Amino acid sequence: MLRQLRRIPRDSWLLVGIMLLTSCTLVYARLSGFVEAKTLLFTIQPLSAIAIAIVAYFIAAGRGDRVRHKSEKALIVGSIVAIWFVLYFMSGLLVTYVHNTLVTDFRSIALNIFAFGVGAFAIEYTRYVTMLVGGRRSVLLLGFIVAVVFSLQQMTLENISDVQTASDGIKTLVANIIPAIVSSFLLTFLAVSSGLPAMLTYRLGVVAATILPPIIPKYDWYLIGVSSVLMAIAVYIAIDRNAQGRETTRHHRSRKHPKRAYDIMLLIVMAGLVSFTTGMFSYKPSVILSNSMKPVFSRGSVVVVQKVGDTMDIQKGDIVQYKASDHLITHRVVEINLADDGSGERRFTTKGDNSPSADPIVVPKQIVGVIRAQVPYIGYPTVWLNEITR
Repeated sequence: MLRQLRRIPRDSWLLVGIMLLTSCTLVYARLSGFVEAKTLLFTIQPLSAIAIAIVAYFIAAGRGDRVRHKSEKALIVGSIVAIWFVLYFMSGLLVTYVHNTLVTDFRSIALNIFAFGVGAFAIEYTRYVTMLVGGRRSVLLLGFIVAVVFSLQQMTLENISDVQTASDGIKTLVANIIPAIVSSFLLTFLAVSSGLPAMLTYRLGVVAATILPPIIPKYDWYLIGVSSVLMAIAVYIAIDRNAQGRETTRHHRSRKHPKRAYDIMLLIVMAGLVSFTTGMFSYKPSVILSNSMKPVFSRGSVVVVQKVGDTMDIQKGDIVQYKASDHLITHRVVEINLADDGSGERRFTTKGDNSPSADPIVVPKQIVGVIRAQVPYIGYPTVWLNEITR
């Protein structure tokens, strides 16, 4: 390990060190409130990224990479980003749209382009130069270090001080930290395999989808995080498969030879999906079979249920899922009282938003979990199957 670290050129270490120092300083400034958040976001952060990119430009000294078919790979990435954007935007027809708070007037658009667009361009150029200067001898180790360090620049940590409970921590992890890390690893992979055009196509495409539309789908934090991760995985698979196709053609072989990395990635994704749907994680999907909670969600929706370890965390207004005699009910908590026997155990009164009356009292052992997200309509096959088998 130490020998591999020593093989990494000093110029690469210099850029990694500058980026790490800058990222840590910005994170500290965000958390401490030392600098006004708006000034930090729209001025200091993009200017620091540009300054580091200028250093990277002089370090690169006109070096060229040996990546082939850059334009073709950039087109592949652009196609996936375009498809993702169309699906993302059209999904607003199901989940409704909300006004994009980043877009208020032309001045705000210009500020967003500078803060997010120009800043992202500078960061990705620096990432590209770091990997270019590092060479191929220690590409895996350097790539891992670069992906981790540069992911700090993609995280939004202004509200991390507001994390008080495990639920808040999971929300920050899923909606912010994991997508940033996955995206950073993908961009580092693209820097080596596809070149700067593909990197910029991906990063700036995602930025444009965020800061330019005046309206955006009303996504829950969970769906935002998951969709970002899935798009990154799709881009990786597409680029990896493209490389496999070229290798197969070059060797005139008719059968495919999937790379081990692709197989591992696919196995992890499939294992994750199976674990999620079977409830092995803290989150589990569940299909809604009635309209008792309209308009929050209706029959045929799939809700994401977070398992509850301690019912003391449940608050009035939370939507919970609990076990009735022979089925599950998903209703809102409208009142919380203590048991009359002096045990101090909580008793929950629940009611559907679209129901005329409250449910029977719910005790802690009946609680399955709290609803954290929902996707309309996709659970209808389960609804129909349930009706057929009654």
